[in-house]
Amino acid sequence: MIKENSSVKNSIVLFITLLFIYIILFEFILPVNKIIPKPTLLFESFIHIWRDYNLVFAFTTTTTIVYLALVSCWVHIYIGVARYLKYFNQIENSFSSLRFFRYFTIFFFIVLFNFWFPNSLFGEFLFTFIIAVFCTARKLFEESKKVNEEYILVARNLGLSSYDIYEDVYWKASLPALSKYFKRVHYYLWGVVLTYEFIGNSYGIGSIYRTAIAYNDFTALFVLAIMISLLIWFGDYLIGLINRRTIHWTV
Repeated sequence: MIKENSSVKNSIVLFITLLFIYIILFEFILPVNKIIPKPTLLFESFIHIWRDYNLVFAFTTTTTIVYLALVSCWVHIYIGVARYLKYFNQIENSFSSLRFFRYFTIFFFIVLFNFWFPNSLFGEFLFTFIIAVFCTARKLFEESKKVNEEYILVARNLGLSSYDIYEDVYWKASLPALSKYFKRVHYYLWGVVLTYEFIGNSYGIGSIYRTAIAYNDFTALFVLAIMISLLIWFGDYLIGLINRRTIHWTV
């Protein structure tokens, strides 16, 4: 706990230091440029995009898609963990024949879903949910291969069924690594959703990025990036807090 508090304190000090340097350099020393905007321009741009870009609706839409997909994914994996692990073990030898699909970029699948579900929040959520489940299930399968064989032997000697072993032994042994990996899934989903909205020009923050570029709104790009970063940081903090409160052996 002391180490964690010290890390948070150091992060805050570093952030304040960088913020101070940024304000001094770009507000008072360096001229107006097309690399990093002045702090006053960021404030003016925030008021502008808040009023003209329907920012509240866009942020609400994107945030809901991301976190609803995350929660739905976790519930889905938790309920179906035994079936997932049993199925993965059965088709493990067939995975090599599916490796060709890794050469299809995420861009292709985003375009495909936008073609199937044009301007559809359901299509966006479905795609995000599938990506979250795929990433989490793959990590679960990887971690299940690291489970100590002694745990499995003890469970079998106690007369547990294969379903119970998957649910009680494999799941609980994989949970610490899986919960940490969920932060990476969280960060990855933000990129996926923003790209999906940018390509589909739909309702969320990604579409605001597209509009800002179309109107050459340079400072709006930075304002959006700062706001998104704060949202991701807050979400990451909540995931870490939930992990520490519910998974007591998470380091």
